Amino acid sequence: MNQLPAVVLLNLGGPDSLAAVQPFLYNLFSDPDIFKLPFGRLTQKTFAALISRLRQKEAAKGYAAIGGKSPLLEHTQAQARALQQALANSAEVYVCMRYWHPLTAAVVTRLKQRGHTRVILLPLYPQYSNTTTGSAHNEFARECERQHYQPDVRLISHWHDHPAYLQAIVDSLRVELKRFPDPDSQQVELLLSAHGLPRKLVDAGDPYEAQINATADAVRTRLGWPHITLCYQSRVGPLEWLKPYTEEVIRTKARAGTKQMLVYPIAFVSDHIETLYELGMTYAVLAQANGITHYRVVPALNAHPLLIAALKDQVMNALH
Repeated sequence: MNQLPAVVLLNLGGPDSLAAVQPFLYNLFSDPDIFKLPFGRLTQKTFAALISRLRQKEAAKGYAAIGGKSPLLEHTQAQARALQQALANSAEVYVCMRYWHPLTAAVVTRLKQRGHTRVILLPLYPQYSNTTTGSAHNEFARECERQHYQPDVRLISHWHDHPAYLQAIVDSLRVELKRFPDPDSQQVELLLSAHGLPRKLVDAGDPYEAQINATADAVRTRLGWPHITLCYQSRVGPLEWLKPYTEEVIRTKARAGTKQMLVYPIAFVSDHIETLYELGMTYAVLAQANGITHYRVVPALNAHPLLIAALKDQVMNALH
């Protein structure tokens, strides 16, 4: 029996090669916590196979543009190493991905083999959503049941308002501001771009939007900059998603005469396709085509020391 608690960093995962894009998408679209279909057990796999094939080509284009794979695992492993060092001998840190390796089944097997009787689930999603933290938690519980593994599991459901996390964002923004030709916050439009969510999920009670708003409000207060807009990216399909949409805000600000724009991925703590390709490339082209001459995306926090401090604090609170 292992007396040390296990800290499991939960993240989305991403394909580790272009050949892995379609099976990664298949895993994503197979998730019943996100895609709730009529007669789901009968239709889910057919739906996932069809949609993953349809979206594979476009998704692969994005991954090819950022090096042929997702860097998410490497960033998460770096965060895990930094957190392990910060925790010293208080816990053992593991990485668990929802849709690509290391998948939940393999991680649960490892935890069981190591004899951990206490597990702290720490999602790398600061804001809670049923589609992210909720899905990862549900899959972990299902896999524990399958493997007849019954540790004491504690979920850190959200940490969107942790002071060290907020300060890390503010510090990163101030660094990037200095890189503009005119580094005056009065002359820069700041977009806080969060991953979108269908409006119907929020209306049904998902707390994601409220927690995103809380994070954005805290950043606004700490910065005191005059031009800050919260917006939402990554919308797919015909449903209404949380608004305003990032691409529409870019066009609106450009029409109003904006020449300097800074974008921060407020829902993400690790760089991956949605920060590097969607914000860093696709929206950069859109901004420049609409007359914004200086467009910058702030890197995600990745292994920022203050982020690691926030994660450590969450773990220590859960332990005690």
